[in-house]
Amino acid sequence: MATETVSFLQWQSSLEPRQLYSQPAAPQYPAVHEEYLYTLEQRAAEGGRSVLVRQQLDGASVSKKETLTPDGFNIRSRVHEYGGKAFLLADGYAWFFNDTDSRIYKQKLSMEAKPAALTQENDQQLAIDFQLSPGSEYLIFIQEQLVEEGENKNTISVLPVFAGFNESAESDSKPSTRESHVLLSGADFYANPIISPDGKQLAWIEWNHPQMPWDGSLLKTANLQTQQGRISIDASSIQVVAGGTECAVNQLQYSPSSRLFFALDGFDAEHSLQADSWDLFAWDGRAVERITEDDGEYGEAHWVFGQQRYAVLGEERIVAIRTVDGEDQLVEIDVDAGVVSRVGNELSTSLSQLSKTGSDSVIYAASSFSQATGVHGYSVKNSDIRQYLSAQPLLDRADISVPIHLKVASSDGNHSFAWYYPPTNQHYLAADGELPPLLVMVHGGPTSRCDSALNYPRQYWTGRGFAVLDINHRGSTAYGRRYRQSLQGQWGIIDSMDVADAVTHVIQQGLAHPQQICIRGGSAGGYVVLRALTLYPDLFCAGACYYGIANLVTLMEFTHKFEAHYLDGLLGEPYRGAASDQPGSPYYDRSPLHDLESLKSPMIIFQGLEDKVVPPELSRELVRTLQNRGVYHQYIEYPGEGHGFRSLETRVDALEKEAKFFSEVIAKSEDT
Repeated sequence: MATETVSFLQWQSSLEPRQLYSQPAAPQYPAVHEEYLYTLEQRAAEGGRSVLVRQQLDGASVSKKETLTPDGFNIRSRVHEYGGKAFLLADGYAWFFNDTDSRIYKQKLSMEAKPAALTQENDQQLAIDFQLSPGSEYLIFIQEQLVEEGENKNTISVLPVFAGFNESAESDSKPSTRESHVLLSGADFYANPIISPDGKQLAWIEWNHPQMPWDGSLLKTANLQTQQGRISIDASSIQVVAGGTECAVNQLQYSPSSRLFFALDGFDAEHSLQADSWDLFAWDGRAVERITEDDGEYGEAHWVFGQQRYAVLGEERIVAIRTVDGEDQLVEIDVDAGVVSRVGNELSTSLSQLSKTGSDSVIYAASSFSQATGVHGYSVKNSDIRQYLSAQPLLDRADISVPIHLKVASSDGNHSFAWYYPPTNQHYLAADGELPPLLVMVHGGPTSRCDSALNYPRQYWTGRGFAVLDINHRGSTAYGRRYRQSLQGQWGIIDSMDVADAVTHVIQQGLAHPQQICIRGGSAGGYVVLRALTLYPDLFCAGACYYGIANLVTLMEFTHKFEAHYLDGLLGEPYRGAASDQPGSPYYDRSPLHDLESLKSPMIIFQGLEDKVVPPELSRELVRTLQNRGVYHQYIEYPGEGHGFRSLETRVDALEKEAKFFSEVIAKSEDT
């Protein structure tokens, strides 16, 4: 194949934005139920609608895909705004929350069945994280009641679903008269309610402001009781099993004998538990036993509902995902012996959403630097991994940039991590000695992470001649609690420092053109973009900010309940209204809006008009200030989009505008 020698900036990617976003979305929440493989599929071409699809299993192969969710339905919930797994497969039915009309539905798992409503339409009540009682009499779930003034109300609620249900009912013509009732209330937040196999006990996680669930949360249990056909909690039986203000718990799971497993990190003084990373523990009703103790992470920060990284197979065996140095591993755990063994033939480096499929098998989503997310199954009995679903590749292997994991020394004597992707395109070579432009990517959260999984937007840039530097600054998940919690009180300082130090490191290694450094990020990543551009203005030539945060005071006035006190920890003090909007307050001093006089880089800014996490006023305030200061910028708003763009047209338009903007800015700088 002919190879042309041209400047990096003249490379043309083999990927087109429309091709990139038109591909089927990565399968989510894989599960096996009655000989079918089910996944949730988000369809950008349908406005980001999420539907349940299935394929019949036949050994290691699957049949043609069938879509079970009819038009007009969208399996999505906005609890905490970020949502997560909004469906449950049980007893031959799909139980789900429909974002279109804010109702809970039950649908028989067949192509002919229509969803039937269990609740009345109520756009002020959201539901997620469903669990069905062992006798299939009750559906337990997390409910969020939206309110006009003040904070939303979060509860664990229950809906009776026993006899009398008409499974052939039309959702519009025969709505259910059932009403849910509150099972638990009083805490600011709840998550992960699970029922013991004997149906006698409920376990759950709760936390209160100003804690975030990965900072401090409680694992509680209580006995369930039924009186006059109504299930309730025996309040006198409620007990705290683990957790606290300096200790977080997540991913609860019962064994067949009702032994309660969970992941924990931090220091729980009351129960004498400590873990420097997410380790697994078990409670037998009397005492807590530690299951793992190593450098890996078995849990993860609770941003969305329904994430699961391990499965209890019987009483003595667990299959789990363990993260070590930013990469995921599939492992088997002998519970009694405390031995952790890596599964030898799993070559993927990004694993998620693991669930049990039988007494000795699991299923999970898997990807690597060269393979997009597919669905794998693992059998303990046969020590065998099967690939049930794989994505059709959009790039030849020769066009895929292979990442390099970097550990970067920080200016303050610590360190951070990043993935470096060299420009890669089999059709082009750059002239000897030419250095590529660099695109710096900053993840959101900030308690999130980037991994080395094949990411086509990232590969789009490397195919255009850019090197990409994807940064896991301090505060990121996957490197232990101390690394994650080091951002507390330091947000906007050490993360920006880590970005600047990583860029400097790459430049010093001769891996990027020092005058062609662009940076992009969204949400909290957009905030770091703005901080980096104003604190280190000579390092960058352009920036892209997706629904970013320029004014922390404005954020606190508009943001949603889940993150209403997030900044208490990140900035080291609570928000005090007008008093925080003064020099000397970190809310004022660390707001990039007040440092824009140092900005030297042109910017492109994107904002969804339905964003409740970072409302449009934050971007508009930034744009007004840029206009007043005469800083060259472009600003694009998208009606109907929330926090994270979902529709095909929006995604394509944003990427095309961003790529054009960066290319024009770099070309203009070369001319001068």
